[in-house]
Amino acid sequence: MGPLILVCACGLLVLGLWVMRRWRARPWLRWTCGLLLTLPASAGCVGGGYWTWFTLLRGPPEPARERWFEGVEYTREVRRQPRPMVAHVVRVDLEAPGIDFVVTPAEPSAQGDVRADTVSGFAARHDVQVAINANFFFPFSANHPLDYAPRVGEPVHVVGPAASRGVRYGGSQEGTTTLYLSAEHRAGFEPPATGVWHAISGLGYVVRDGARAPLGDTPIGNAPYPRTAVGVDASGRYLLLVVVDGKQRGYSQGATLTEVADLMLAHGAHTAIQLDGGGSSTLVRSLVPGRVERINATSNFRLPWWERPVANHLGVIARPLGP
Repeated sequence: MGPLILVCACGLLVLGLWVMRRWRARPWLRWTCGLLLTLPASAGCVGGGYWTWFTLLRGPPEPARERWFEGVEYTREVRRQPRPMVAHVVRVDLEAPGIDFVVTPAEPSAQGDVRADTVSGFAARHDVQVAINANFFFPFSANHPLDYAPRVGEPVHVVGPAASRGVRYGGSQEGTTTLYLSAEHRAGFEPPATGVWHAISGLGYVVRDGARAPLGDTPIGNAPYPRTAVGVDASGRYLLLVVVDGKQRGYSQGATLTEVADLMLAHGAHTAIQLDGGGSSTLVRSLVPGRVERINATSNFRLPWWERPVANHLGVIARPLGP
């Protein structure tokens, strides 16, 4: 879409310049018509050029490893084979002081379990330091940038169980797997005996018992795609959040589910599940209250930095790094 907009805008710009310089008409009419053509054409050249660079021409970034907060470490892993891939891995030490979690609270109605919001909007509203998207959801449509659902604030249903501070929503659905986070900051995939505190769900395991889980043979699973996943190490001490960028040919084309499993294993996951992916895959952080920074390159409609409103989210509360 970006190259098409760029070509059309350049053609319109050439036409506008011809009208202003060559059209045999009264000067006021020539200049008025020329400006009506060249002004939107110039905007189209800038926007189409940036869109083309963002989706097709931009090269991958450099790898990175950073401490973001007390108990929160970030790794940007960059691969060039078998295709460009940029993966963002956040490791959360559940025993670090100050670590806590927020899951999108339920707002039940006949139309949905929660109200849709972007990950950035959720992070700002709940003052969390790190956040990702969580459950798959419905209804959903993405016909074009003017025709999509849900929009921010609209009710949506989550796929699979979820819970926020002991209030459960969603429901059991075949094929879903649930991550449980207790009030004592323990993480696991088995229902707790003493009641559910926080929970989010995805569509099946990618890692189980320290090895790749059976992933099946599906077109989406085998194709490079933007991905979000969450896992826990064998000790239960570390929570891993993974977001892989995709749909950006020169920057990052995405990962297959097998590659997500291998990525999780390489970073120490003993068990991991896939969350909603595609244009939903988003990772943000907030170093300053109220100021949210998108970490990954979202791919909603293949438009630069346009976040998709999603159903629910997982947020991490953490203390700033000490001096």
